[in-house]
Amino acid sequence: MHLSFLLRLRPVGFLALLLVVTPLPGFAQLKRLGVGKVEVGQALEENTRAAGKLNSLKRVIHMLDDKLTSALHATRKFQILARSDVQSLLEEQSLSGGTIGNADYLAIASVGDFQDITEAAVFAALKKAVSRRILRVGITLKIYDTQEGALLETADVTAERTAIAEGGDYAQSDGDPTDVLLQEVTAETAGKTVQKILDVIYPARVVSLTGNILICNRGEGTNIAKGQIWNLYAVGEEQTDPDTGESLGLMEVYVGKTKITQVTAKFSKGEVLENLGVSPGAILRLEQN
Repeated sequence: MHLSFLLRLRPVGFLALLLVVTPLPGFAQLKRLGVGKVEVGQALEENTRAAGKLNSLKRVIHMLDDKLTSALHATRKFQILARSDVQSLLEEQSLSGGTIGNADYLAIASVGDFQDITEAAVFAALKKAVSRRILRVGITLKIYDTQEGALLETADVTAERTAIAEGGDYAQSDGDPTDVLLQEVTAETAGKTVQKILDVIYPARVVSLTGNILICNRGEGTNIAKGQIWNLYAVGEEQTDPDTGESLGLMEVYVGKTKITQVTAKFSKGEVLENLGVSPGAILRLEQN
């Protein structure tokens, strides 16, 4: 459409023309995800306080809150609803009673297991002490479809890190873990949690297939990496419990496997190693060793 033509339009006509313009595919609206503040049960908090590890637990929770948001943003798949907004909405509404604001989905993580253990050994003859600190975090993740008011998935995520240090005559038997250990265990926990969310809301799918090379919709910022083997599944009909009418999910049928050869910002390429009917729309699941 030429500029001269637009200039000849009356103002109201020009406005009407703007209002009917269809957004380009590249500007499709992202799914809106509400992320609740990481929770911790009262019993675990009391036990951690009694063990003198409450400070470590609080630091992990604080870091996990930040890392979860950062990792979700890095996927480029979601529009994140602010935590303060989520908390206010949760206080005002019930999931069983309807929607939660403008969010499409809600993810809530609660810490159910926390271990911060130090083991020490002193070698008097060598005048050397060695300490080993083990830090483990276990969370339960719940993902809700807020439009339906339904619980989509419950998953357990566990991460563990160990640090070994040599000291002088005596090893430290207590104290906060190092920042490095904290960062590693929270980063692993956040990474695994984000992948669970992606697998439920945005499962990796085949976008196109040319010969034995496929393109899938997973890129940087997710758990996909060059050299990985992923199994491929065709998606069938939705399965329903005949007694309750509850959805049991979609049937998945194995149709092959692929090896990832390239990862870019928005997509990845893979070489199909086995093809029993691979086609666009097939779901990719990371092969477990």
